[in-house]
Amino acid sequence: MKITVDLKTCTAYANCMAEAPDVFDYNEETGKVLLLINEVGEDRRAEVERAADACPVQAITLTDS
Repeated sequence: MKITVDLKTCTAYANCMAEAPDVFDYNEETGKVLLLINEVGEDRRAEVERAADACPVQAITLTDS
């Protein structure tokens, strides 16, 4: 699954970071999310879907590879 983040929409609520800390982090320079991994396997699908669902501004898009 491919992960993309719309940085124009991101407001750094950090909900994604709480749900998937190995995938999302905070970028101190931009004040936005930092995507650590842009693609994950099926074993991490549920975790990444929870992170995307937790984003209140829907800045995270998931697409099947």
